[in-house]
Amino acid sequence: MNCQSKAIARVALLFGLLLGSWQLHAATPARRVASAAKARAGLITDFSVLSTMRPRKCVDEKESTPSARGWHESAAHCAWQGRLQMRRWETDKGSDPTSCISTQALWWAWMQSRLAPNNGPTAWNSEWAAQSLIDESGAQQRVAIIERTANGAWAATEWIWVPSPRTATRQWQAGRWNLLIGAAREIRQAAHETPVPQATALLKTAWEGNLNGRAGEISGERWLWERDGQCMRMESVGLSEQQLHLPYSRDDVRLEQRAAMQLRLARTYPRATWLTQFRLLPLGDGRGGAKYEAIWTENAAVRGQLWIPSKADSTIFQVRIAVVLPARKDNQADTVIVARIANSIDHELIGLATTWARDHEQ
Repeated sequence: MNCQSKAIARVALLFGLLLGSWQLHAATPARRVASAAKARAGLITDFSVLSTMRPRKCVDEKESTPSARGWHESAAHCAWQGRLQMRRWETDKGSDPTSCISTQALWWAWMQSRLAPNNGPTAWNSEWAAQSLIDESGAQQRVAIIERTANGAWAATEWIWVPSPRTATRQWQAGRWNLLIGAAREIRQAAHETPVPQATALLKTAWEGNLNGRAGEISGERWLWERDGQCMRMESVGLSEQQLHLPYSRDDVRLEQRAAMQLRLARTYPRATWLTQFRLLPLGDGRGGAKYEAIWTENAAVRGQLWIPSKADSTIFQVRIAVVLPARKDNQADTVIVARIANSIDHELIGLATTWARDHEQ
């Protein structure tokens, strides 16, 4: 081989080494991400990975904890001499078509009732493939994770840790527990939600506050929840300019204003039967500004709308709740059922108005 050929061979060898090094370097971040995801999955699904020991059924295991509708609980497992406990629930792949809200929304609300307040979003969002709750406020620390499985069903897990009184043992346990905390926080950060306008976000907060522990679900533009066995649907929510002036101050409300607004509504919904004509809401505590409501039935549904004038300008917040009437062979609405639904909607609107006044008009 002449000198020129040797030089070319050396250059080719050097280029190959550099290319291989670059490919290895480029693949490293992807491998690290995949490795971290695998480690996190193992931490969540395999109790022995978290505890670093073979888990056993809890010695003082009592009857299974009553859980949300549609979920099946497995036997609880313990480690660290009973100071670390794991419970797991699973649901069937198919959802109940007659249910107002999903089984995951029911579990989410049930689990929140077991934790300290304000540990995560109140209502379940159907966009989530996984979500977590973390409670580090008490002597018992808790982490809960719910996620969709590969076959389309849902699985949920709760861990409870009671720290050891021995300093060295407690520090070691905390190191393992913090791995789980980190995994739960990563899941929460990755949970996607479609952004909404600020006015909608404010009304959503009031709605969640009015749930008072009940399960709620956000599915696209629909907000769903139950009251008295009836499926409530938030049909419309937002901020708009007033077409007809509605005063913020209760002292400025006049009969002719309410009559004019009722006339406008009657023209907008000519086939409606008015169960509660447009009126000033009788909020007993007297806090905040004026709130207005109207309730009517039309197209096999009962609807109620709330108007909340802004104190700052001419805009007005509006929410509309709808409940579909049960089907009947004669297509005639049962007056007793209609009255019951209207009463439920009225209570929801009053609750929303009261929550809004407490949060925004003090």
